Amino acid sequence: MQNFSSDSRRVPKFSMVTPTQLEHIAYETPPYLQEDHEPRGSLAKEYYRTLHRWRWVIAAFAVAGVVASFLLTLGSLPVYRARTSLDIQSLNGDFMNMRVVAPTGDGASSSSEANIQTQIKLLQSDTLLGRTVSRLEAQPHPAFIERDDLLSRLQRTLHLPRSEPLSYLDLISATAKSVKVKPLGLTRLVEITCDSWDAEFAAKFCNTLTAEYKEEDLETRSNEAEKTSEWLTRQVADVRVKAEESQKELEAATGGNGLVLSQESASVGADRLRQVQGELVKAQADRIEKEAQSRVASSSYPDSIPSILDSPGYRAYQQKLADLRSRVAELVPPLTEENPKVIHLRSQIGEVETGMAIERATNAKRMKNEYDAALHREAMLSAAYHVQETSVSTDLGKASKVNLLRREVESEQQLYQTLLQRAKEAGFASAMQASTIRIVDAARKPTIAISPRRGNGVGVGLVLGSLFGIGFAFFKDRSCDVFRVPGDVERYLHVQALGTIPSAEGGRRKAILSSFNASRTIARQSADTPQEKALEIAKWDDNFSIVAEAYRSATFSILLSDSSPTHTRIYVIASPNAVEGKTTITANLGVALSKSKLRVVLIDGDLRKPGLHKALHVTNDFGVRDILRGDIDLNFAPLNTFCKPTAMPNISIVPAGTGRDEVVELLHSSHVGDLIARLKRDFDVILIDTPPVLHMADARIFARHADGAILVFRAGITTREQAASARDLFERDRVRLIGTLLNDFDAVKEGQGGYYESYQRYKHQAEEDAVRL
Repeated sequence: MQNFSSDSRRVPKFSMVTPTQLEHIAYETPPYLQEDHEPRGSLAKEYYRTLHRWRWVIAAFAVAGVVASFLLTLGSLPVYRARTSLDIQSLNGDFMNMRVVAPTGDGASSSSEANIQTQIKLLQSDTLLGRTVSRLEAQPHPAFIERDDLLSRLQRTLHLPRSEPLSYLDLISATAKSVKVKPLGLTRLVEITCDSWDAEFAAKFCNTLTAEYKEEDLETRSNEAEKTSEWLTRQVADVRVKAEESQKELEAATGGNGLVLSQESASVGADRLRQVQGELVKAQADRIEKEAQSRVASSSYPDSIPSILDSPGYRAYQQKLADLRSRVAELVPPLTEENPKVIHLRSQIGEVETGMAIERATNAKRMKNEYDAALHREAMLSAAYHVQETSVSTDLGKASKVNLLRREVESEQQLYQTLLQRAKEAGFASAMQASTIRIVDAARKPTIAISPRRGNGVGVGLVLGSLFGIGFAFFKDRSCDVFRVPGDVERYLHVQALGTIPSAEGGRRKAILSSFNASRTIARQSADTPQEKALEIAKWDDNFSIVAEAYRSATFSILLSDSSPTHTRIYVIASPNAVEGKTTITANLGVALSKSKLRVVLIDGDLRKPGLHKALHVTNDFGVRDILRGDIDLNFAPLNTFCKPTAMPNISIVPAGTGRDEVVELLHSSHVGDLIARLKRDFDVILIDTPPVLHMADARIFARHADGAILVFRAGITTREQAASARDLFERDRVRLIGTLLNDFDAVKEGQGGYYESYQRYKHQAEEDAVRL
């Protein structure tokens, strides 16, 4: 047991120690423990520390984003895309002279690009899509199909209640709306894509669409050629009757004996008659051809007439109409017909249709004018012919009349042969099943769905979750006003920081790898550590204990806070709130001071929740409560009656004592001053452990008898407001605030992993030197 009465073992009074000697007695801060604060003015470093501090929260948000994106696509129907490509060819009008007999053109006069664009609009037309839908609906099909999304597959695998199946008609309608056609570069090829919930149906719809398109193309051309052939056949019959009548008249004029009058007259009248006759024949053939075209055009679908299709204005209207109808199809549904956008589009469609009607009317009028002009020319030539005939007949008489009849027969026969040839050609054209559409690649059943793309969804969820997590981290970090790193206390409270006590809470903090790739474990301290182990965590026997070094550095700062150390120093150790580690810090500060050859006594002033006796492993059978009740006379009682020595030299403790007396009444007793005065005679430093200052007045009462107070803040727990309130309480009480200690500082957690790097490097070098020696 420590003997307090033996002068031979007592250290000289602290009052005899000069400031110069104190510098040698106190533990000098080693170079590796000197705080190397990183400049916090850099926004990049501040952001890094914030992200590092909240990294697990950010990771949790990222995982939540991934899970949410997966769940959102769990019930999404897969979309399969089938593709087919077509070669849009131009019809050869020179084959069997088809261009002559066709009342409509083949589009050869228009550019290849315009023809491709026209075919694309026709492939996207509502008429073709309607025919395709009708054909598919007419085929045998199931009423419903099973859903193929991931959720439905899981339900079928686990034999859970299934979702409602999909209607086959809805499948057809949705696929029809997804059809897209686009040209493939500078070629005649176009690509058709069909998106569907069913992979096999997507290919089926594409192939059915191309088949309907080819059939429509063949039907249009065949019907036009057939109509032309029928009309020409009727005209041939009429011309044949006229030719036979002319032949009979010629025979009657010649007496029926086969006499053929042939008078080669050089007269101008005869030559003129022959010229007029030739022109009349041409005019009649031209009139018949114009009439055929006019009649066929009047009975045909306007959009299939070549003269209309060849019109640049009409093609532009067709493309614009198809585009407007496609835009309406995209809007309706979900929008209704009363929507302003739909009404505007409908109005534009009406304007385009009006323009198309005007173009068709203009074309019809042009054809009518051409027919009237041909008819008028024929009539004029016929009149001129008859006039010339009368003139010539006067001169030539019967011979001329015979020649005239002969010419009429020849002209009728020539016209008959011409029309007969055209009728045969038209018949061949109607019989030829030639299509301008060639299927390059038929649609095949796709094997991979294009949607939902869960990989992309997971990536988006990860990014969005991370962004939300980062935003949450910055919000919480900016809204949380706790002390985190060394320097915060001085920056916000303008109070001297005596030191920083490191921590390794939860076992997360490890030593930083040195430049020689060696790693060591830093000693740990936590506010939740049992008070019985308050001294063990500092590892005072270890020369390289970073916690012990931190306490020695803090002790040195405390000793140097008084420029004239001529009396016993008395310090109150307080904190704004509980669980900030003040009891542990009080015990370890006492040990650090005792190792500086100073006599130290610790007073457990926390009478409600005493714990200092547990940290120093002494009994609490007699102490402050007993003294304040007046159970002993401090002037005559031996020191060891109430002040108990510890296992460590130069450090003693006055426990809290026992009893249930009112604490405030005891603290207002005059015995508090007597206790302090009694201890000042035998000790150099007195440290008083007190309850939280914001909730109890005990620390403020003890501070009236002390030289100053030391506030303990826990990193990441104590807020600036709480710390400022504690500071203001002592300032109002005119208590000198010696400084503050930042406890439980986790450098790794706060994003300052290099804070103790120099210490680790110094330690490693020392160990290597010891091994070499």
